[in-house]
Amino acid sequence: MKNRVKKLLACAGTVGVMTAAMAVPAMAETTEESGNIENVQVYDWSDKAAADVITYANIRSGADISYSRVGKLPAGAVATIVGEENGWIQVVSGEVEGYIRGDLLVSGAEAEDLFHTVYGEGEIVEATPVDEAAEAAAAAQQAAEAEAAAQAQSAGTSYSASDLDLMAAIIECEAGGESYEGKIGVGAVIMNRIRSSQFPNTLSEVIYQSGQFSPVASGKLASVLSRGANQDCYDAARDVFAGANTIGDCLFFHAGSGNGLTIGNQTFY
Repeated sequence: MKNRVKKLLACAGTVGVMTAAMAVPAMAETTEESGNIENVQVYDWSDKAAADVITYANIRSGADISYSRVGKLPAGAVATIVGEENGWIQVVSGEVEGYIRGDLLVSGAEAEDLFHTVYGEGEIVEATPVDEAAEAAAAAQQAAEAEAAAQAQSAGTSYSASDLDLMAAIIECEAGGESYEGKIGVGAVIMNRIRSSQFPNTLSEVIYQSGQFSPVASGKLASVLSRGANQDCYDAARDVFAGANTIGDCLFFHAGSGNGLTIGNQTFY
């Protein structure tokens, strides 16, 4: 890395020269062709470095990794070299001034080639400042959202369109006139049975199990399926599949009061 740092500084010349060059990053050359005078802007790469990285190079407030970040120099973006300290290159880029590890930079002609490879003939790309407190807060928010999404996914159950139709229909048949909590209760009983070793392990097998749900035998379930359940029952079915449960681990329910958890006109046990 020492050789690379020497090369970076050699391209820039002395610190005093580099500081002066910062004020005029591009110099104008005047040429005359066929009586026409043209101003050609030529960018001076002699004291420039570019980030030779995959994403970005951190710019720190001091020449050590323990210092806070003050900016990011994107891959191929350009900075002006103004000094060196312990293998760290002091740079200025845009509104950012700080230090970048020497092994993350190339200079001079290599910097020019790298910049054009990444950005073509576009305008010079410089560093962007960073606010570590804001970045930490954003990272914490993203982590919280990811954890919540993971918890929701783990709590939920994958289902098909036909599963949704069937669950919504049985909820309407058994609890169409009940409250939201009662509708969820019916759906939760079915989900509890799917997970229980005492019952079949698929939605259709649980619902169509002989002698379990009277709307199946009476034909009411088939009728609701043919026309489609009410929207509130579809909403309850989606919530049940997402993990909603108002009755705990109950496996049965009946109309009226009795021993167990009563919700509206039904008792779960």
